This record gives sequence, structure tokens and C-alpha cells, in this order.
Amino acid sequence: MSPETVVLIRQSWSQVMPRRKQVCGDFYRRLFATYPELRPLFQDDLARQTDLFVTMVNTVVSALDNPGPVLPLLETLGARHAAYGVSDDDYDKFEAVLLDTLAASLGETFTPTVRAAWSEVYGRLADRMRRGAANRCVHRR
Repeated sequence: MSPETVVLIRQSWSQVMPRRKQVCGDFYRRLFATYPELRPLFQDDLARQTDLFVTMVNTVVSALDNPGPVLPLLETLGARHAAYGVSDDDYDKFEAVLLDTLAASLGETFTPTVRAAWSEVYGRLADRMRRGAANRCVHRR
């Protein structure tokens, strides 16, 4: 990952942080409106889910320079999501809604370059989570 990508992610996330709960709440509203079939995967209180989401994004953003320590956490999270019923295709749905939510929140500052940076970071995160989900499935056999 380039230093420019790290800077773009951190700058844009810092703009979201003052409104993080609102933005993450908007994310879940968009997710369920666009993909209502995903709603049953989130049985917990959405306020708690929003807090977990913000914590995870903060963790990933803070570890962009040194992702090694976060990788096992992402694999564990992927295995947990697989246990909840999250499929491989769901990661793509999540990305689309995340990028749309960030675009709505950040407006003109969510340039194509910033979008590409978020897509790259999300892709890496999702790949690691998918790996954790796949390992979970292998171990269950």
C-alpha cells in the first residue's frame, strides 16, 4: 500500500470521525435498504453494531502502516462472520454500500482517488476476512 493511500484514508476517516455514529447508522440503513436479505445477519442491537464497526475501522486505519498485528484479528472476524452466515458475495455488497456511504458523507472530498484508496483498503481487509472464513470451513470438515 502506498504512503499516499494511507494519507488519503486517514484524512478522509478523520473527516468522518466527528459524525461517525451518524455515518455508520446511515451505512446500515443503506445496507438493509439495498440488500434486505442481509438484515437477518445482524441480530444484535444496531447501536452496538455501529460501535463495533467504528472500532474496527479505527483499528484498521491506525494499522495501515503496520498491518501485521491486525491480520489475525481480521481472520478471526472473518471466521466469526462466516458462523453468522455471511457469504463470500456479501463482502462485495458491503463494499459497495460502504463506498456509497462515504461518498454521501464526504461529498466533494470523496474524489475518485479517495474512493480508490478506500476500495484498496477494503479489498485487503475483505481478503483477510475471507481467508479466516475459509480456514474456519476447512477446520469444520
